[in-house]
Amino acid sequence: MVVGVLPGWDASDAAKDLDVAIVTGMGDARNVINVLSSDVVIACSGGAGTLSEVALALKNGKPVILLGFDPGPAVEPYRRTGQLHAARDPAEAVAQAAAILTQSGLTA
Repeated sequence: MVVGVLPGWDASDAAKDLDVAIVTGMGDARNVINVLSSDVVIACSGGAGTLSEVALALKNGKPVILLGFDPGPAVEPYRRTGQLHAARDPAEAVAQAAAILTQSGLTA
């Protein structure tokens, strides 16, 4: 199931692949909902919004898997503690997320 937490006031701009569109009207503030509702965050290369989600996830103790980018030296402490991971492709990111969920006692 694919759930999208949307920044706008209606679902008209939602991706066609979504099964459930959650309309928030919150703009970028919806990043908090995305992160805190997740057990593992997979972050694809993006802009400042992606970086804010990575930072929110790390600050809230969520495991993060980076897919195709490196946000720089500010995240090194999280890499050293094992909270931050990197994946080469989507399949590897999903496999890592499943392993993290299994290790933490959550279902993958």
